[in-house]
This record gives sequence, structure tokens and C-alpha cells, in this order.
Amino acid sequence: MTAGQVAEAFDLGTPTGELVLVQHTVSRTWRMTTSAGRFLVKELWPDEDPPWADELVRTRELEERAAAAGIRTPRPVPPPTQAYGWTSRVAGRGAYRVTEWVEHRKVSAADDLTDWLGRTLAVLHSLELYAGDAGDLEPFYYVHPAGRWHEWAARARRQGRPWATTFDERLDGYLHQTERLRTTYSAIGDHVLTHRDIVPFNVLMTPTGPVLTDWDVIGPDSASLETGFAAVTFAFRDPRSVRHTLASYAAHGGTLVGALGENLFAHKLGSELGLLAVLVDTVVTGTSLTGWMTRYADADEGVVQSMEEVAAAEHRLRRLAADLGVGARLGS
Repeated sequence: MTAGQVAEAFDLGTPTGELVLVQHTVSRTWRMTTSAGRFLVKELWPDEDPPWADELVRTRELEERAAAAGIRTPRPVPPPTQAYGWTSRVAGRGAYRVTEWVEHRKVSAADDLTDWLGRTLAVLHSLELYAGDAGDLEPFYYVHPAGRWHEWAARARRQGRPWATTFDERLDGYLHQTERLRTTYSAIGDHVLTHRDIVPFNVLMTPTGPVLTDWDVIGPDSASLETGFAAVTFAFRDPRSVRHTLASYAAHGGTLVGALGENLFAHKLGSELGLLAVLVDTVVTGTSLTGWMTRYADADEGVVQSMEEVAAAEHRLRRLAADLGVGARLGS
């Protein structure tokens, strides 16, 4: 794919250079400069349409409503010929999206985003209740069937992995955590259509305030669990920040389901457990480490570290719940 092909698909004038790769973890993105300005190009998929492609129409609609409600987003470039939502084919293939380039820096621990985060979540959760099937938990809550966990454990034993014994010892705990997460999510009753990926690397810090990006995974989620997850993720382990975010959420009209206790942070623990599950599956199947997993020089040592990170997160979230006075143990 070339800059000229993207510019033609989105009617963006004449490129002044080639595409510059910005990120290649989950989705590839590029910066592109043309006679019409600077843009961000995102590849949603490169070839055949996935079964969920039609959902991007709903994604576009909710993003438009969020922007109209005051949530700052990168300005999209509508293509002359749309594939799904704001996407277009490029050179007849895949689905690509273009937004105007936003000059920014990354979020850091020094940024106090508590009021912005609480307000943004409250606005998002007011846009559309979701009364239907809450959907598949696996992609966003990292809930895997018990049989898959047992298979990973069996493979690790057969392969003589140095962490196999510890994994066996902790397996019941992992299964209990995932089942608790499944039942909490299913029973909570406050599902909404929302962003589902509000994390620091999806926020662009600009001189005029934060801009929320990466709206392509909009779907159903629990308003309370998304709020708990985002509050902890942006807090950089500062309990005061979590408290301020939750207070801002309430001040702007957000409502948390009562008596959740530590389950308010279930999604955060699930994300730590999900990283472990992905890494274990990659190691026992002999797949090459990619993306975030490449931070581990040794794959087996990475699994050991990840197991410790899950244990530490469970302890940290239990202590946070106690500090905030939100109640009983998650998984109890």
C-alpha cells in the first residue's frame, strides 16, 4: 500500500512523501502528509472482511454522538466511497480509516486526568443503554473456558516448562477468577454501548486538552466495570486518583452499581489474567512472541513474571478496595 493509493481512496490531494509507520502492535497505523494536510491512516484489516464488519456502522454513529456531546475525538475524513462506517478500500482491498493528524504527547503519571476521565465516562454511559445479549466476554474481559486453561497446563507439563508446577498450583485460582468475572459481568445489569478501550495510550494530550482516539471497538460493556477499569488504569497506582475519578463520574451523573465490592475492579484483574493467558498460549503452542510480548527476553521467564503480576494485581486491587471502602474481596 502506498501514500498515493490512500490519498486517492480518501480524496486527499497529492502526497508529499511516503507513509510513515507510527504503530504496529494490534493494528498498523501511519502518518501521511499530502497537499491537503497531515493525517493518520489506520488499517482495520488488510484483506477479507471479518464477520463483524457491519458493526462499524454502529461504531461510527456512536462516535458521532459522543463528539456531539462534547467528547473530543480526532476529526474523521469521510471517504468518497465507504466500505463500513468511515472506512474505505485502498487499492481495492481491506478497510482503512483516516483522521486528521493531532499534534500531541503521550499521557504520563504527572497528568491529572481524573475530572476529564470521570466526565468522559459519564457522558459515554448516558448515550445508549444496551438491553440485548451482552456479547462474547473473551475479547475484552479475557474469559477463557476452563478446558483451555487445563489444556495449557497439560501442555506445559508435557513440555517440561519450568513454570508448569507453579501454574498447576495456581490453576484453580485462575479458574475461580474467570468464573467470578463472567458471573459479575452477566448479572450486573448496567450494560451500555461504549468505547471499551479507554486506556492511556488511546488518549492524546494536546495544548487544549485530551483527545480520545481509537473508537473502532465500540460495543457493549458494563458501565460500572468500565469505570473501575479506567479509573485504576489511569491512576498509575495512586489510590487518590482512583477516588477522584469515581467522584468525578458521580458528579457528572454517572451511577455505579452498589455492593460490588472489589468486583468494581474485576475488569482490571481480568486484563492482567488475560495477558498471562495470551502469553501462556503463545509459549506452549510454539508461536513467536509479537507486540507487547517481545518485552520478555525469555518466554518462560515472561510467564513466571506474568504469574507474579497477576498475584500482585489481585493483592493491590483488594487493598485499593479496602482503602476506598468499597467492600468485600473479589473472588470471595
